[in-house]
Amino acid sequence: MSSIVAANSRLSADLGTPACLLNLRTILPSLPENHARIAHFVMLNPAEFLDVDARRIGYLCGTSEATVVRFCQRIGYRGLSEMKKVLARELAANLVSSRVTGKVGRENSVLDHVFSDCVQAIGDTLSGINRSRFNSIANAIARCEHLYLLGAGGSAHIAQVAALNFLSVGFQTFAFVDPIQQLAAAKLATARDVAVAVTYSGNQSEVAEALQTAKKKQALCVGITSFQHSLISKSSHELLLMFIPAETLRGQTGAHRVAQIALLDALAVRAAEVKGSSNRARKR
Repeated sequence: MSSIVAANSRLSADLGTPACLLNLRTILPSLPENHARIAHFVMLNPAEFLDVDARRIGYLCGTSEATVVRFCQRIGYRGLSEMKKVLARELAANLVSSRVTGKVGRENSVLDHVFSDCVQAIGDTLSGINRSRFNSIANAIARCEHLYLLGAGGSAHIAQVAALNFLSVGFQTFAFVDPIQQLAAAKLATARDVAVAVTYSGNQSEVAEALQTAKKKQALCVGITSFQHSLISKSSHELLLMFIPAETLRGQTGAHRVAQIALLDALAVRAAEVKGSSNRARKR
């Protein structure tokens, strides 16, 4: 049955990703199995989803008509009809002109695929970001005494690069790769500080522990991740979501890395602007 769900009309590279589908990506890991199958069907076959009724969707996903309706209600709609209307409107609004990719041979195909995923991750993250929340976090960083950047694996190295950017625009910033050092640093946080955890999955226990420790010290805790329901989200006051293509080539990490870097760079630039404006106002 799963091969039927994943097989038919996939979103073209010529479509922007609707907010409805972006939201499904972030909550997918927290859904029960029968709802997750429906979510996969919607994400991989949005055109067919709009074209068939609840009974057919239930059949294709190995579940019932009633479960399809409950799924729509679980993710914030009154029912299937409302979800279809929203998705159809967003698909129409996100249509863009066709692109000529000129794929020739396996080498160019891989090159196009990887770069396309990175571009899509940047575009989807930009379109899906909560601008009010972003500005609120940047304002808090502008006022903070110390900024702590936390991460594990590749994300820890992204945090270290970001720390250099924040330091270069005048913020007292700390970032460590080692989880023991991260936890020790988090214990020094105060209510005047901000702690930012950078993680794709949001489920690294060491990072979550460090962030939770900073939270207990009353620092403002921010999570940058791709999933709403994760260990990091439970330890965060604020969450900034990245939206990464659902399918990437094996071993490809570029898509979520560029989204992480872009978000952190944008926070550094905005926080520096706010801090500069505040300093100029005090001198008048």
